[in-house]
Amino acid sequence: MITDRRQRIIIVKPDHNVPTKYHSPPLGPLYLASTLREKAGAEVCIIHIPVEEGKYNVLEKKLSDFKPDWVGISALSFESKGLYKTAEIVKKICGNIPVIAGGPHPSFYTIEVMSNPNIDFAVIGEGEITATEIAIAIQNGKPLDGIEGIAWRSNGEIKINPRTNYIENLDSLPFPAWDLIDLEKYRHYDRMSRIGSGKYTGILTSRSCPYKCIYCHNLFGKKFRKRSPENVFEEIKILHDKYGVRELEVIDDCFNLDLKRAKKIFDLIIDSGMKLYLMFPNGVRGDNLDEEFISKARKAGVRYMSIAIETASPRLQKLIRKNLDLQKTIRNIELTDKYGIMTLGFFMLGFPTETREELKKTIDFAVHSKLHAANFFAVQPYEGTELGEIAKSMGRKVVQDFDQMYMTSDFVNLTEMSDDELRSARKRAVLRFYLSPSRIWRIARDYPQKWRLFRLLGVLIKRIMLKR
Repeated sequence: MITDRRQRIIIVKPDHNVPTKYHSPPLGPLYLASTLREKAGAEVCIIHIPVEEGKYNVLEKKLSDFKPDWVGISALSFESKGLYKTAEIVKKICGNIPVIAGGPHPSFYTIEVMSNPNIDFAVIGEGEITATEIAIAIQNGKPLDGIEGIAWRSNGEIKINPRTNYIENLDSLPFPAWDLIDLEKYRHYDRMSRIGSGKYTGILTSRSCPYKCIYCHNLFGKKFRKRSPENVFEEIKILHDKYGVRELEVIDDCFNLDLKRAKKIFDLIIDSGMKLYLMFPNGVRGDNLDEEFISKARKAGVRYMSIAIETASPRLQKLIRKNLDLQKTIRNIELTDKYGIMTLGFFMLGFPTETREELKKTIDFAVHSKLHAANFFAVQPYEGTELGEIAKSMGRKVVQDFDQMYMTSDFVNLTEMSDDELRSARKRAVLRFYLSPSRIWRIARDYPQKWRLFRLLGVLIKRIMLKR
């Protein structure tokens, strides 16, 4: 039924499967909301369940009062239980309005998600244009089954329209709908970077990563797409001037792939005179840095940077197709230390065919580096990744327990080592890495909020003592 009434849409970010102190402004829903308002003329409401005092009671009341035409739910895999709970609540209160799931979990576990009777459609991959087409189709009473990048049911059978196109001109997207959330709420929660205590948010300056690591997602495709430095700076200025944001987490997959563009962004910030804390918790490419980049980063306000190293074995670097230049990376880590930028290294233990010697080599690399911090993850094969297919070919299952983001008692072991041996290796790695007097001194020297070190120390002790 075609109507001229302004369409009403609620976008929900559900709670995590297990309690956590980590909650960041929901960037995906914020982009969806701004696009739906601009391109479809919709009235949009965002509900981020974890930061609402009443949790799902707030959702129930909003559904009754707002009376949406449809509800979108954006979920990561460790929010899967919340995804299904939200869909159930929507159907209970609003009857047969469309419930549309999107985000990483529906994109990679599409069959599982679409098997839930309370979910009508799933958006696969990048969502802004697809959500706009969905909104216009619903507004005009047209079917959705011809839209690219969605899954739906037909006579009980799940159908999937593959995604072939991605947004080429990211500057054409409106900035996230910051006005729909209270940024002040998030300063009271832990953040990925563990640095800063003021009002903050994430920012996305590019999408996708062209490298073909076998364990990685394909949510944004494999063609690197970037916003212009001027467009990025304009958003930062709005966040600074209008919303009082002084701390930003840049959550790109590969911010520094185009080094010239990255330096230009830093130059614009430096020239503006804005005093910012900039963090890169999602990782930068460790062998694609130089001293000029690191110097400009520090002047622009960068205080924290993550580098995904994964393995110190050249053989495994080729196997996983990351092909990181380890010698360049170690030199760049020394440069970040020189400029007082705290650096976190990501490492993965337990790749297929990984030997005990290679595992030890990775731990030694971390211990002898000038990294301030390190995370040692268990290799986990997820649906929709090449590693997931390798696991299946080995007779192993892909990850089914989404309650934790890293090594748990239910991790999938892809090596010939025992589960206990891998757990023990991770525990030894953490102990060896952090019980270093020089590292403790450098952390104390460079950590901006000294008072938070005691809290972080407690987290570290808890990790060491866990029987994993």
